Amino acid sequence: MEKKCKFSYNDIDDSLIISCREENENVKENFALDDIVFALTGRGKLVGLQIRNVSNFLLESGIEPAILKNINDIRLIVLQKENSLFIGIKMINKKLEDIKIPLGRVYLPQISA
Repeated sequence: MEKKCKFSYNDIDDSLIISCREENENVKENFALDDIVFALTGRGKLVGLQIRNVSNFLLESGIEPAILKNINDIRLIVLQKENSLFIGIKMINKKLEDIKIPLGRVYLPQISA
């Protein structure tokens, strides 16, 4: 699933906030992995995230942080493949170039009947 999201970048605290929450959805839980905070609904749906120290995060991902000033659109990518969940973002700059950034892979427990 790839979903267009609202976003804001705060250069004072170097934080990127991405929200894909629908009007009827409420955030019930947040959890952090390093500098990434994930926002979930009560049903466990990922509806947003915050990347703290995003400039360092981008540099570690091989991406120039100057892109933060040229973002035109952001999409949240959530894909389930076999026993794992892949989470990433796609930034689209003003030149309409896609920059895909993996945020992580979560392995889901095996469920047996």
